[in-house]
Amino acid sequence: MKKFDFLVILGFLAAAGLAFALLGLAGSGGKTADVYVKGKYYDTLPLDKDTVYIPKDVPSVKIEVRDGKVGFIESDCPDKVCIHTGFLGTAGQTAVCLPNAVSVIVRGGDDGGVDAVAG
Repeated sequence: MKKFDFLVILGFLAAAGLAFALLGLAGSGGKTADVYVKGKYYDTLPLDKDTVYIPKDVPSVKIEVRDGKVGFIESDCPDKVCIHTGFLGTAGQTAVCLPNAVSVIVRGGDDGGVDAVAG
């Protein structure tokens, strides 16, 4: 292997590494979750910062942002459907606590990728 061949291969590897790094950052950035109370916009939560959020007007509801996803973790509603919905991370996904009139909608991000991968 000649010196020039080695430099070309190294250049391709560096370009591939940079592409993977940029794609990884683009796929996780920009996502937020809009919180609505009684059908009206209430707040926006960035999904890139882990936190527990309690709407001031509905203190019986807790919403958690964890690992780029959002979900209800606590509610005084009888069936806990909102909690059983789990954590959402894809733009357009929605979780609702009907008795407390609180909803969360995931917005933004780059979700135009692959829906599933067959193994």
